[in-house]
Amino acid sequence: MTATLVKRYAAGGLMVLFGLAVVLEARTFGLGSLTRVGPGLFPMIVGSALGLVGVLIAVTPEAGHEAEEGGRPDWRGWACIVLGILLFVLLGEHLGLGPATFACVFVSALGDRQGSPRAALLLALAMTVVAGLVFTLGLKFQMPFWRGW
Repeated sequence: MTATLVKRYAAGGLMVLFGLAVVLEARTFGLGSLTRVGPGLFPMIVGSALGLVGVLIAVTPEAGHEAEEGGRPDWRGWACIVLGILLFVLLGEHLGLGPATFACVFVSALGDRQGSPRAALLLALAMTVVAGLVFTLGLKFQMPFWRGW
């Protein structure tokens, strides 16, 4: 058994354990019925999904390109995603959903080594429009699209 296989089984097993813990805890909240959903139904669904993802992680064969890269983490991608999330939190609080979504998607997309800044810009613009339509107009999200100055 290779080290990669052990890591995959450990990661899948950990996800299954998390999912099982969530399902067991959700049972204490009450599931309700289909016409009157209880507070435990959503955590039960999420816990079940976590368990299913854990099983899929454990049984899915490894992709070939990961072995070619030597299993090194992509720090640029990680840094861009973390920075994008931080920018979303900061800009969402001060400027609103639109600028926060744009900055989060743009910076996160820059972490893709195969993408270009132009592609990241177009993706960020498109996702900002989608976020405005879905969350601001459709769902009446409480975070304003633009807070202004």
